[in-house]
Amino acid sequence: MSKTVNSDLVTKAIEQIDRDRLVKLVMDLVDIPSPTGEEECVARAVHSELGDAGFDATLQPIGDDRYNAIGRLQGQGGGKSLMFNGHLDTSFGPEQAHRGIGYECKATLIDDEWIYGMGSFNMKSAMGTYITAAEAIQKAGIKLGGDIVIAGVAGEIEKAPVNEYEGRQYQGYGVGTKYAITHGAVADFCILGEPTNMMLIPRHCGTTWVKITVPGRLIHTAWSDVDSNAINKSRKVLDAIHTWIPDYCKRNQMGDFQPRVNVSAIEGGWPWRGARTPDNCVIYLDVRSLPDQLPVDAYNEVREVIRNVVNENPELEGTRAEIFVSAPGTSIPDDHELITTIVDAHTQQLGKAPEMGVETWYSDAAHMNRYGIPTVNYGSAGRIKSGGGGFSTHQGEAVHIGDMLDIIKVYIQVLLTTCGVVE
Repeated sequence: MSKTVNSDLVTKAIEQIDRDRLVKLVMDLVDIPSPTGEEECVARAVHSELGDAGFDATLQPIGDDRYNAIGRLQGQGGGKSLMFNGHLDTSFGPEQAHRGIGYECKATLIDDEWIYGMGSFNMKSAMGTYITAAEAIQKAGIKLGGDIVIAGVAGEIEKAPVNEYEGRQYQGYGVGTKYAITHGAVADFCILGEPTNMMLIPRHCGTTWVKITVPGRLIHTAWSDVDSNAINKSRKVLDAIHTWIPDYCKRNQMGDFQPRVNVSAIEGGWPWRGARTPDNCVIYLDVRSLPDQLPVDAYNEVREVIRNVVNENPELEGTRAEIFVSAPGTSIPDDHELITTIVDAHTQQLGKAPEMGVETWYSDAAHMNRYGIPTVNYGSAGRIKSGGGGFSTHQGEAVHIGDMLDIIKVYIQVLLTTCGVVE
């Protein structure tokens, strides 16, 4: 078995990439609605595709009619295993379909170059690239030493139950991946094909969701006063938070990168009962932290802000902050074997080295790293038809077919290098 990849074998496998198969597979997956909590049908479809592609396929029930689709293509032995992980739930649901073609749960092919539709960007296109890469290697008759693992997981989207918002539609933030990696879906390394526009992301920020409750006085408008109204009182808390945010971001700068803090929601009162003042006003924060920091550090900073504003404003007595979601960031070093292998393959296949960076959004890569499986985010989606990187809020999700074909070439070389070729 050779660990130094033969360029002729890489070329042989690349020649077996089936563009039509890739396009149809991605479009078929996009056509299946799968908002968080409703992943069953798309999981069954991926499970079937993995079986047809020669994988030992397993449909993992994670609860509430939700499933992971796991496939393992057994190697000949002696090589390292590489997992490709991708979430099956979409960022949006069918209720957003009216907003543009990229929000529809129906794939649309434009100019034979772009696939639009819900989940095409994040991240059903990645599932298509994983399977197509594995199929090309098999069609070329190449035998690998290590295993290829493909994990299609439920519940990755950044959602979490809180208050009366409970049930499977709120159960995200890695529930599928955490189940998968404790129930057999393990490997030496892992690549997540999140929409990075082929940027290599070895560093992932942490996230801490904080709920701040400002107490008020429940009373009829006739006897109300502005100073005891929880909504009015919360303004001082919000002012203190917004004063703290720039300082927090600057203090936690890493090179040119700064984490973010988002005031994500505010609740208070009953719009259908305007003759009452609310007994509390609740502010919700999402605090992102650097890869080497823990959620408790961010939480403690927020609590200190609250303590200070309460000390300065006695009418805020009773205001409290509590953490209700936490997920630490992670990173792997730039000279890690997985990273150098991807950099070499990207450079050879695409003519230049990939850009490297830090992402503020959270992905299952952090969970994988925490369980001891070195993982990076590296995917082909991440640019828009009108030019530039990112996501079009006007047209919705889309992926470029040429970009998918490019990254499949890289994936093939990485697989042959990592898993080793049996002569």
